[in-house]
Amino acid sequence: MNSVEKEALFFKIFENNKDKIYRLCLGYLKNANEVQDLFQEVMINIWKGLEGFRVESKVSTWVYRIAVNTSLLYLKKTNRRNSMTEFMEMEMIVDENSADSEIKNKADQLRLCIASLRKQERLIMTLLLEGMSYEEISEITGITINYVGVKINRIKKELERKLKLAYE
Repeated sequence: MNSVEKEALFFKIFENNKDKIYRLCLGYLKNANEVQDLFQEVMINIWKGLEGFRVESKVSTWVYRIAVNTSLLYLKKTNRRNSMTEFMEMEMIVDENSADSEIKNKADQLRLCIASLRKQERLIMTLLLEGMSYEEISEITGITINYVGVKINRIKKELERKLKLAYE
């Protein structure tokens, strides 16, 4: 792959995945500067890995795998033991002009419930909410497709339980 082809492929990947990657980064960090740093680190790793990309998997799955691995290494490298707290405090991406505060309150409560999940469960829910298939989630997380289904059912039950408690 020559440099022009590599650059064109990178920009295509960037345009198609930047919002998803940024939301994934938000799942790990709260501070906007740190989220931006992590996002840039993910993009650098995607650039570095382009020449080794094998067309055996979907580009989006490959990109998510890089984003997840980079995020986990970033947290480890920066000793972000309080990432759960930062995730819980993260501002909700809700339309500021929304007049319906009940919807915003429910969205905030759901966000807090998701934030209280363990790291892998948060990742699975983030990928599911991004519209990823069980197969793609399996490839990204390294667990079997069947276990992805089991985990999602357990996570949904846990979120229902937490939401019920929050509204009692």
